Amino acid sequence: MGLTNLIFFIFVFISVFMYYVIPKKYSYISLLIFSLIFLFYNALSLHNVICVSIIFLTSYIAGILMSKVSNKRLVAYSGVAIILLELGILKYSNLFINTINLFVPKNIANVDIISPLGLSYYSLIMISYIIGVYWGTHKEEKNILKLASFMIYYPILTSGPFIKYDDYVDNLDKHQFKIDNIINGIIRMLWGLFKVLVISTRLNIFISEVYGNLSDFIGIFTLLAILLYSFELYTNFSGSIDIIIGVSLMFDIHLPENFKNPFSSQTITEFWRVWHITLGEWLKNYLFYPLLKSSIFQHLNKTLKNIFGKKGKVITTYLALFILWLAIGIWHGGAYKFILASGLLQFI
Repeated sequence: MGLTNLIFFIFVFISVFMYYVIPKKYSYISLLIFSLIFLFYNALSLHNVICVSIIFLTSYIAGILMSKVSNKRLVAYSGVAIILLELGILKYSNLFINTINLFVPKNIANVDIISPLGLSYYSLIMISYIIGVYWGTHKEEKNILKLASFMIYYPILTSGPFIKYDDYVDNLDKHQFKIDNIINGIIRMLWGLFKVLVISTRLNIFISEVYGNLSDFIGIFTLLAILLYSFELYTNFSGSIDIIIGVSLMFDIHLPENFKNPFSSQTITEFWRVWHITLGEWLKNYLFYPLLKSSIFQHLNKTLKNIFGKKGKVITTYLALFILWLAIGIWHGGAYKFILASGLLQFI
């Protein structure tokens, strides 16, 4: 059920209708049901049910336990570790195997593992939920169905953006039917469809022809295809986000923007602040800043300052940035080309 398929929009309007028809205090249950239908529409299997259930139950139990035990850190770290372990097994097993194959004479065969739809997104938002409970930025959710509706909220499963638990619940609890939301949501969806179907899809025709027959084209066409690919990627991704934000607006759920004119950026640094904004915010809040504040980095910072003076602090910052960009590269795909092109090259 792709974001540009007719069946998706029929699905959206039925789910919006049901969302407002049933009593307000139960509307999240309607949203949960439609999210479950969307999640398992193309891949209903015991494997996917188990994978989704492990992450959900880990998050729910971790949140409840942190309100009852004194050692919250152990609970939080254990919950995050379980989610990361499942994410690593399902998405990065072959990357791990290929790395081992570089050093051992007998190659290990790759494994064929199909990860559930939206795994990368709901894994990270549930990690942020657990950390948020640990930090005290929001309370644990005792309503198991409401937490489930947050984790698998269907508009964001394919492309994001990343959402925060407290923002989602506030929108859910205070939602009202507003005709302006319906109209503006449809307009935003149409704008997204234009970017995906009219611009991105048409660019793809030329790009695919050049990339598929490189020996038949001279340099200028290859260069043009490379440049246009950036715009194809942007219009496809940002157009999908426009559709998702438009759908959510119809539910009176306001999602954060994920792009802010990235191609008008003056520097690479500025570009990455306005491209896939919510991923950058997530990694800054839950990886970069916690790393810099950790006891290991604080100790390393003091040691380097004693050796190099004030410039020693820059080294720890660069080390944290290296880990940040390594994580971005890995998140984009389980292959070295992603780690290098989307991660380490950007770090450099």
